[in-house]
Amino acid sequence: MSSLMLVLLLQTATTQFLVSTKAGLVNYVQGPASVKPATVVPQGQIVQSGQNGAIEILLNPGSYLRMGENSKVVLDNVDLYDITARLVEGSMVITANGFDKDLPLKIGCGDLKLEIIKDGIYLFSDGKAVVVDGKIRDAANGLIYGKGYMVSTDKGYRAQKVKTFTTALELWSQKRDADIARANLNVARSLRQTPNLPITSLLDVWFWYPAFGSFIYLPGRGYRSPYGYRYQTAGEVPSYGGGGGFSGGGGPVANAGNGGGGSNSSGSNSGGGGSVGLSSGVPATTGASSPTPSSGAQAGASTGGHNNTVLGR
Repeated sequence: MSSLMLVLLLQTATTQFLVSTKAGLVNYVQGPASVKPATVVPQGQIVQSGQNGAIEILLNPGSYLRMGENSKVVLDNVDLYDITARLVEGSMVITANGFDKDLPLKIGCGDLKLEIIKDGIYLFSDGKAVVVDGKIRDAANGLIYGKGYMVSTDKGYRAQKVKTFTTALELWSQKRDADIARANLNVARSLRQTPNLPITSLLDVWFWYPAFGSFIYLPGRGYRSPYGYRYQTAGEVPSYGGGGGFSGGGGPVANAGNGGGGSNSSGSNSGGGGSVGLSSGVPATTGASSPTPSSGAQAGASTGGHNNTVLGR
């Protein structure tokens, strides 16, 4: 792996922050893997996880690609405005932020060529794609599929409404999001305490947070992740109090601002069709316990019937 390329270095009394510019930063690795944390995935090179392994890769600010065990992924393009990822083997979950019809996140999965065009949660495995929440467009025919749809090349092209259930991979993805949301609050507090720092300019960026051992997303104002967790900017936290620390494997260090808003995610019952569960490759341990996301993001929430789902343009 090549060295991490950085464009900005900030030093506070307690924490060093690094801001990166490209998709493909390895944010977390557990178990056997072909990459190491805090390195850059070269464009076009296979990233591989082994038995009981897991890898988290940063895409554009706020978006994550999380690989399950025994999986292979290639980033065919790492430009922030034209990211393309391809699942070669195994399974992955993508939590997407900031993509739309004009600037989609392009995904290859088996014979499928898909485009993520809305914030949400997407599962991919063995030539199948499931929209847990959000919207995805088929690049071949232009059709758009909403929450609860599975698109597959199994026995020919199929698109159907399915009942989804939570896989171990997505459960781990949600817990990672909860942990990062807590660390985000500590980062925002530390930045708030740094004199003469232009905090209003530090929006929609990644920061390296050594206490957590990962990059942390610092959003624009009013952001909730697809799982419903609140992320804050330095300008949104009080200007008093310490920067705080992060206790890696324990309970929450601070209130992550849960409640209200949020999107339906893991385990949504969407009615119609059959049931689907993608490969559940996940690391043996999942780290700190997660706070409860907003009510709309609870696993197992029922959406009922075929409402609120778009098929076609």
